[in-house]
Amino acid sequence: MKNVIQSIQSQIKEGLFTNEASVIRGIINPILQKLNWPINDVRVVRPEYTVGSQRVDIALFHNNQPFIFIEAKKIGAADGAERQLFEYAFHAGVPILILTDGPTWHFFLTAGIGTYEQRKVNKLDLIEYEDLEQLCSKFNDNLDYINVITGKAQKTLQKDYEDINRDREIDRTLPNAWKKIIDENDDLLFELVANKVEELCNYKPSKNSVFNYLSKLNGISEPVKPIVVPVTGQSAKLKIKPSGSLGFTRIINCNFGGNNPGNRWANLISVGISIAIKQGLLINDLQKHTTINLVKGEEHERGFKFVPKTGLSYQGMDANKTWENALKLAQITKQKIYVEFEWTNNPNAVYPSKKEILFWEP
Repeated sequence: MKNVIQSIQSQIKEGLFTNEASVIRGIINPILQKLNWPINDVRVVRPEYTVGSQRVDIALFHNNQPFIFIEAKKIGAADGAERQLFEYAFHAGVPILILTDGPTWHFFLTAGIGTYEQRKVNKLDLIEYEDLEQLCSKFNDNLDYINVITGKAQKTLQKDYEDINRDREIDRTLPNAWKKIIDENDDLLFELVANKVEELCNYKPSKNSVFNYLSKLNGISEPVKPIVVPVTGQSAKLKIKPSGSLGFTRIINCNFGGNNPGNRWANLISVGISIAIKQGLLINDLQKHTTINLVKGEEHERGFKFVPKTGLSYQGMDANKTWENALKLAQITKQKIYVEFEWTNNPNAVYPSKKEILFWEP
Protein backbone atom coordinates (compact mmCIF):
# COMPACT_ATOMS: atom_id res chain seq x y z
CA MET A 1 0.00 0.00 0.00
CA LYS A 2 2.88 2.34 0.78
CA ASN A 3 4.29 1.97 -2.73
CA VAL A 4 0.89 2.64 -4.30
CA ILE A 5 0.40 5.84 -2.28
CA GLN A 6 3.93 7.06 -2.97
CA SER A 7 3.50 6.44 -6.70
CA ILE A 8 0.21 8.37 -6.69
CA GLN A 9 1.88 11.24 -4.82
CA SER A 10 4.52 11.57 -7.54
CA GLN A 11 1.91 11.56 -10.29
CA ILE A 12 -0.18 14.19 -8.50
CA LYS A 13 2.84 16.50 -8.29
CA GLU A 14 3.45 15.96 -12.00
CA GLY A 15 -0.10 17.15 -12.72
CA LEU A 16 -1.14 13.92 -14.47
CA PHE A 17 -4.67 13.83 -13.08
CA THR A 18 -6.64 16.43 -15.03
CA ASN A 19 -10.22 15.14 -14.80
CA GLU A 20 -12.51 12.68 -13.02
CA ALA A 21 -11.69 9.83 -15.41
CA SER A 22 -7.96 10.11 -14.71
CA VAL A 23 -8.61 10.25 -10.95
CA ILE A 24 -10.67 7.04 -11.16
CA ARG A 25 -8.21 5.21 -13.37
CA GLY A 26 -4.96 6.38 -11.80
CA ILE A 27 -5.86 6.82 -8.12
CA ILE A 28 -9.09 5.11 -7.07
CA ASN A 29 -8.67 1.85 -9.01
CA PRO A 30 -5.06 1.20 -7.89
CA ILE A 31 -6.06 1.77 -4.25
CA LEU A 32 -9.10 -0.51 -4.55
CA GLN A 33 -6.99 -3.17 -6.20
CA LYS A 34 -4.38 -2.98 -3.44
CA LEU A 35 -7.21 -3.37 -0.93
CA ASN A 36 -8.18 -6.65 -2.62
CA TRP A 37 -11.17 -5.46 -4.63
CA PRO A 38 -11.48 -7.34 -7.97
CA ILE A 39 -11.62 -4.14 -10.04
CA ASN A 40 -12.11 -6.05 -13.31
CA ASP A 41 -15.17 -7.92 -12.05
CA VAL A 42 -18.09 -5.65 -12.86
CA ARG A 43 -20.38 -7.71 -10.63
CA VAL A 44 -18.37 -6.43 -7.66
CA VAL A 45 -16.88 -3.11 -8.78
CA ARG A 46 -19.58 -1.46 -10.88
CA PRO A 47 -18.66 1.76 -12.72
CA GLU A 48 -21.35 4.33 -13.55
CA TYR A 49 -23.92 2.50 -11.44
CA THR A 50 -27.47 3.73 -12.03
CA VAL A 51 -29.41 4.97 -8.99
CA GLY A 52 -32.87 6.15 -9.99
CA SER A 53 -32.31 8.67 -12.75
CA GLN A 54 -28.70 9.34 -11.73
CA ARG A 55 -25.38 7.52 -11.75
CA VAL A 56 -22.76 7.09 -9.08
CA ASP A 57 -19.18 6.79 -10.31
CA ILE A 58 -18.36 3.51 -8.55
CA ALA A 59 -20.53 1.10 -6.57
CA LEU A 60 -18.88 -1.69 -4.56
CA PHE A 61 -21.06 -4.80 -4.36
CA HIS A 62 -21.17 -8.14 -2.57
CA ASN A 63 -23.82 -10.80 -3.14
CA ASN A 64 -25.61 -8.41 -5.47
CA GLN A 65 -25.98 -5.79 -2.71
CA PRO A 66 -24.28 -2.36 -2.80
CA PHE A 67 -22.03 -1.76 0.23
CA ILE A 68 -20.20 1.43 -0.74
CA PHE A 69 -20.77 4.29 -3.18
CA ILE A 70 -17.73 6.26 -4.36
CA GLU A 71 -18.14 9.65 -6.00
CA ALA A 72 -15.08 10.95 -7.81
CA LYS A 73 -14.27 14.56 -8.64
CA LYS A 74 -11.32 16.16 -10.34
CA ILE A 75 -8.59 17.37 -8.02
CA GLY A 76 -9.75 20.32 -5.93
CA ALA A 77 -13.41 20.01 -6.97
CA ALA A 78 -14.89 17.82 -4.22
CA ASP A 79 -16.13 20.70 -2.07
CA GLY A 80 -19.94 20.78 -1.93
CA ALA A 81 -20.54 17.41 -3.65
CA GLU A 82 -21.77 15.68 -0.50
CA ARG A 83 -25.45 16.31 -1.19
CA GLN A 84 -25.31 14.50 -4.52
CA LEU A 85 -23.67 11.50 -2.88
CA PHE A 86 -26.20 11.33 -0.04
CA GLU A 87 -29.07 11.47 -2.55
CA TYR A 88 -27.63 8.34 -4.17
CA ALA A 89 -27.41 6.62 -0.80
CA PHE A 90 -30.97 7.59 0.16
CA HIS A 91 -32.38 5.75 -2.86
CA ALA A 92 -30.16 2.66 -2.51
CA GLY A 93 -29.74 2.28 1.26
CA VAL A 94 -25.93 2.10 1.11
CA PRO A 95 -24.23 2.28 4.53
CA ILE A 96 -20.85 3.77 3.55
CA LEU A 97 -20.14 6.71 1.23
CA ILE A 98 -16.82 7.97 -0.08
CA LEU A 99 -16.21 11.33 -1.74
CA THR A 100 -12.75 11.81 -3.23
CA ASP A 101 -10.91 14.15 -5.55
CA GLY A 102 -7.97 11.75 -5.59
CA PRO A 103 -5.62 13.16 -2.94
CA THR A 104 -8.36 13.54 -0.31
CA TRP A 105 -10.80 10.79 0.70
CA HIS A 106 -13.88 11.62 2.81
CA PHE A 107 -15.66 8.67 4.46
CA PHE A 108 -19.30 9.19 5.50
CA LEU A 109 -21.67 7.04 7.54
CA THR A 110 -25.06 7.29 5.87
CA ALA A 111 -27.01 6.52 9.04
CA GLY A 112 -25.33 9.24 11.09
CA ILE A 113 -27.19 12.22 12.54
CA GLY A 114 -26.65 15.84 11.56
CA THR A 115 -25.29 17.70 8.56
CA TYR A 116 -23.18 16.01 5.91
CA GLU A 117 -20.05 17.33 7.59
CA GLN A 118 -21.17 15.94 10.95
CA ARG A 119 -21.66 12.52 9.36
CA LYS A 120 -18.13 12.53 7.98
CA VAL A 121 -16.18 9.96 9.95
CA ASN A 122 -12.71 10.06 8.42
CA LYS A 123 -10.70 12.24 6.10
CA LEU A 124 -7.66 10.50 4.62
CA ASP A 125 -5.18 12.64 2.73
CA LEU A 126 -2.59 11.07 0.42
CA ILE A 127 -0.45 14.22 0.51
CA GLU A 128 -0.88 15.65 3.99
CA TYR A 129 -0.42 12.95 6.64
CA GLU A 130 1.67 12.52 9.76
CA ASP A 131 2.31 8.78 9.56
CA LEU A 132 2.24 6.74 6.33
CA GLU A 133 1.83 3.50 8.28
CA GLN A 134 -1.24 4.89 10.03
CA LEU A 135 -2.67 6.16 6.74
CA CYS A 136 -2.32 2.71 5.17
CA SER A 137 -3.88 1.13 8.26
CA LYS A 138 -6.87 3.49 8.06
CA PHE A 139 -7.46 2.62 4.42
CA ASN A 140 -7.29 -1.06 5.31
CA ASP A 141 -9.72 -0.71 8.23
CA ASN A 142 -12.27 1.29 6.24
CA LEU A 143 -12.01 -0.06 2.71
CA ASP A 144 -10.35 -3.49 2.56
CA TYR A 145 -12.55 -5.95 0.64
CA ILE A 146 -12.83 -8.53 3.42
CA ASN A 147 -13.41 -5.88 6.09
CA VAL A 148 -16.23 -4.37 4.03
CA ILE A 149 -18.12 -7.56 3.10
CA THR A 150 -17.88 -8.96 6.65
CA GLY A 151 -19.26 -5.73 8.14
CA LYS A 152 -16.06 -5.01 10.06
CA ALA A 153 -15.41 -1.77 8.16
CA GLN A 154 -18.89 -0.45 8.95
CA LYS A 155 -18.44 -1.30 12.65
CA THR A 156 -15.09 0.53 12.67
CA LEU A 157 -16.62 3.60 11.05
CA GLN A 158 -19.60 3.45 13.43
CA LYS A 159 -17.26 3.43 16.45
CA ASP A 160 -15.24 6.33 15.03
CA TYR A 161 -18.47 8.23 14.40
CA GLU A 162 -19.65 7.65 17.97
CA ASP A 163 -16.29 8.85 19.32
CA ILE A 164 -16.46 12.01 17.20
CA ASN A 165 -20.07 12.63 18.20
CA ARG A 166 -19.19 12.10 21.88
CA ASP A 167 -16.34 14.62 21.71
CA ARG A 168 -18.56 17.12 19.89
CA GLU A 169 -21.24 16.78 22.57
CA ILE A 170 -18.66 17.19 25.35
CA ASP A 171 -17.33 20.39 23.73
CA ARG A 172 -20.88 21.71 23.43
CA THR A 173 -21.73 20.89 27.04
CA LEU A 174 -18.55 22.00 28.83
CA PRO A 175 -19.50 25.73 29.00
CA ASN A 176 -22.92 24.83 30.43
CA ALA A 177 -21.32 22.52 33.00
CA TRP A 178 -18.92 25.27 34.06
CA LYS A 179 -21.80 27.75 34.38
CA LYS A 180 -23.80 25.28 36.46
CA ILE A 181 -20.88 24.72 38.86
CA ILE A 182 -20.60 28.46 39.46
CA ASP A 183 -24.35 29.01 39.75
CA GLU A 184 -24.66 26.20 42.30
CA ASN A 185 -21.79 27.57 44.44
CA ASP A 186 -19.85 24.30 44.44
CA ASP A 187 -17.92 24.43 47.72
CA LEU A 188 -15.32 21.88 46.61
CA LEU A 189 -14.33 23.98 43.61
CA PHE A 190 -14.07 27.18 45.70
CA GLU A 191 -11.97 25.40 48.31
CA LEU A 192 -9.59 24.00 45.66
CA VAL A 193 -9.06 27.46 44.16
CA ALA A 194 -8.67 29.13 47.54
CA ASN A 195 -6.10 26.53 48.66
CA LYS A 196 -4.08 26.97 45.48
CA VAL A 197 -4.03 30.77 45.96
CA GLU A 198 -2.85 30.30 49.55
CA GLU A 199 -0.14 27.89 48.39
CA LEU A 200 1.17 30.46 45.90
CA CYS A 201 1.02 33.66 47.97
CA ASN A 202 0.41 32.60 51.60
CA TYR A 203 -2.96 34.39 51.69
CA LYS A 204 -6.21 32.47 51.50
CA PRO A 205 -9.10 34.30 49.79
CA SER A 206 -12.63 34.18 51.08
CA LYS A 207 -15.23 32.09 49.31
CA ASN A 208 -16.90 35.32 48.21
CA SER A 209 -13.69 36.54 46.55
CA VAL A 210 -13.28 33.27 44.67
CA PHE A 211 -16.94 33.32 43.67
CA ASN A 212 -16.67 36.86 42.27
CA TYR A 213 -13.57 35.98 40.28
CA LEU A 214 -15.01 32.77 38.83
CA SER A 215 -18.30 34.50 38.06
CA LYS A 216 -16.43 36.93 35.81
CA LEU A 217 -14.91 33.99 33.96
CA ASN A 218 -18.35 32.48 33.70
CA GLY A 219 -19.45 35.46 31.63
CA ILE A 220 -17.82 33.78 28.63
CA SER A 221 -20.67 31.93 26.93
CA GLU A 222 -18.59 29.54 24.83
CA PRO A 223 -15.21 27.81 25.10
CA VAL A 224 -12.24 30.13 24.83
CA LYS A 225 -10.41 29.80 21.51
CA PRO A 226 -6.76 30.62 20.96
CA ILE A 227 -6.22 34.35 20.48
CA VAL A 228 -6.22 35.01 16.76
CA VAL A 229 -6.37 38.77 16.18
CA PRO A 230 -2.95 40.40 15.81
CA VAL A 231 -2.76 43.70 17.70
CA THR A 232 0.11 46.15 17.26
CA GLY A 233 2.37 46.17 20.29
CA GLN A 234 0.94 42.93 21.67
CA SER A 235 2.01 39.35 21.06
CA ALA A 236 -0.72 37.34 19.35
CA LYS A 237 -0.94 33.58 19.70
CA LEU A 238 -0.97 31.54 16.52
CA LYS A 239 -4.18 29.99 15.19
CA ILE A 240 -3.37 27.96 12.11
CA LYS A 241 -6.10 25.32 12.10
CA PRO A 242 -9.78 26.15 11.51
CA SER A 243 -12.36 24.63 13.84
CA GLY A 244 -13.87 22.66 10.96
CA SER A 245 -13.99 22.23 7.21
CA LEU A 246 -13.66 25.48 5.24
CA GLY A 247 -16.33 24.41 2.79
CA PHE A 248 -19.07 27.03 2.41
CA THR A 249 -17.00 29.90 3.81
CA ARG A 250 -16.22 33.40 2.62
CA ILE A 251 -13.35 35.69 3.53
CA ILE A 252 -14.26 38.92 5.31
CA ASN A 253 -10.80 40.40 5.68
CA CYS A 254 -7.27 39.16 5.08
CA ASN A 255 -3.65 40.20 4.80
CA PHE A 256 -0.65 38.34 3.44
CA GLY A 257 2.74 39.95 3.95
CA GLY A 258 1.24 43.45 3.94
CA ASN A 259 -0.87 42.74 0.85
CA ASN A 260 -4.66 42.59 0.74
CA PRO A 261 -5.59 39.58 -1.44
CA GLY A 262 -9.31 40.42 -1.48
CA ASN A 263 -12.15 38.12 -0.46
CA ARG A 264 -11.34 34.98 -2.46
CA TRP A 265 -9.40 32.08 -0.95
CA ALA A 266 -7.56 31.47 -4.23
CA ASN A 267 -6.01 34.94 -4.13
CA LEU A 268 -3.99 33.93 -1.07
CA ILE A 269 -2.07 31.50 -3.29
CA SER A 270 -1.49 34.13 -5.97
CA VAL A 271 -0.08 36.59 -3.43
CA GLY A 272 2.03 33.92 -1.75
CA ILE A 273 3.55 32.80 -5.05
CA SER A 274 4.30 36.42 -6.01
CA ILE A 275 6.10 37.03 -2.71
CA ALA A 276 8.07 33.80 -3.03
CA ILE A 277 9.26 34.59 -6.57
CA LYS A 278 10.24 38.13 -5.55
CA GLN A 279 12.37 36.60 -2.80
CA GLY A 280 14.19 34.50 -5.38
CA LEU A 281 12.53 31.15 -4.75
CA LEU A 282 12.15 28.83 -7.74
CA ILE A 283 9.30 26.58 -8.86
CA ASN A 284 11.21 23.58 -7.50
CA ASP A 285 11.35 25.22 -4.07
CA LEU A 286 7.59 25.76 -4.06
CA GLN A 287 6.89 22.21 -5.25
CA LYS A 288 9.13 20.84 -2.51
CA HIS A 289 7.44 22.69 0.34
CA THR A 290 3.80 22.78 -0.84
CA THR A 291 1.28 20.54 -2.59
CA ILE A 292 0.35 23.22 -5.13
CA ASN A 293 0.19 21.92 -8.70
CA LEU A 294 2.43 24.46 -10.49
CA VAL A 295 3.41 24.77 -14.14
CA LYS A 296 5.65 27.22 -15.91
CA GLY A 297 4.03 29.70 -18.29
CA GLU A 298 0.49 31.02 -18.68
CA GLU A 299 -2.12 28.28 -18.34
CA HIS A 300 -5.88 28.74 -18.04
CA GLU A 301 -7.24 25.28 -18.83
CA ARG A 302 -8.04 22.55 -16.28
CA GLY A 303 -8.67 25.03 -13.47
CA PHE A 304 -5.26 26.72 -13.71
CA LYS A 305 -4.75 30.39 -12.88
CA PHE A 306 -1.82 32.48 -14.11
CA VAL A 307 0.06 34.64 -11.59
CA PRO A 308 1.31 37.80 -13.37
CA LYS A 309 5.01 38.69 -13.19
CA THR A 310 5.94 35.22 -11.90
CA GLY A 311 5.83 33.14 -15.06
CA LEU A 312 3.87 30.49 -13.15
CA SER A 313 0.33 29.12 -13.14
CA TYR A 314 -1.27 27.00 -10.42
CA GLN A 315 -4.25 24.65 -10.33
CA GLY A 316 -7.21 25.64 -8.18
CA MET A 317 -7.96 23.84 -4.90
CA ASP A 318 -10.78 23.77 -2.39
CA ALA A 319 -10.67 26.21 0.51
CA ASN A 320 -9.12 23.68 2.91
CA LYS A 321 -6.19 22.90 0.60
CA THR A 322 -5.86 26.58 -0.27
CA TRP A 323 -5.41 27.57 3.38
CA GLU A 324 -2.96 24.72 4.02
CA ASN A 325 -0.79 25.82 1.10
CA ALA A 326 -1.14 29.56 1.79
CA LEU A 327 0.13 28.86 5.31
CA LYS A 328 3.11 26.95 3.90
CA LEU A 329 3.88 29.82 1.54
CA ALA A 330 3.76 32.24 4.47
CA GLN A 331 6.12 30.02 6.45
CA ILE A 332 8.72 29.56 3.72
CA THR A 333 8.66 33.28 2.88
CA LYS A 334 8.49 34.27 6.57
CA GLN A 335 5.48 36.53 6.05
CA LYS A 336 2.61 37.24 8.42
CA ILE A 337 -0.75 35.88 7.22
CA TYR A 338 -4.14 36.81 8.65
CA VAL A 339 -7.58 35.63 7.46
CA GLU A 340 -10.93 36.53 8.98
CA PHE A 341 -13.75 34.45 7.51
CA GLU A 342 -17.24 33.19 8.18
CA TRP A 343 -19.21 30.10 7.33
CA THR A 344 -22.16 30.94 5.11
CA ASN A 345 -25.72 30.36 6.26
CA ASN A 346 -25.82 27.01 4.48
CA PRO A 347 -27.08 23.82 6.17
CA ASN A 348 -24.02 21.98 4.85
CA ALA A 349 -21.61 24.44 6.47
CA VAL A 350 -19.93 23.17 9.65
CA TYR A 351 -20.88 26.25 11.68
CA PRO A 352 -23.40 28.31 9.68
CA SER A 353 -22.96 32.10 10.14
CA LYS A 354 -20.08 31.66 12.60
CA LYS A 355 -16.93 33.81 12.21
CA GLU A 356 -13.35 32.79 12.85
CA ILE A 357 -9.81 34.07 12.33
CA LEU A 358 -6.67 32.25 11.20
CA PHE A 359 -3.30 33.83 11.91
CA TRP A 360 0.41 33.03 11.68
CA GLU A 361 3.51 35.15 11.96
CA PRO A 362 7.22 34.23 11.94
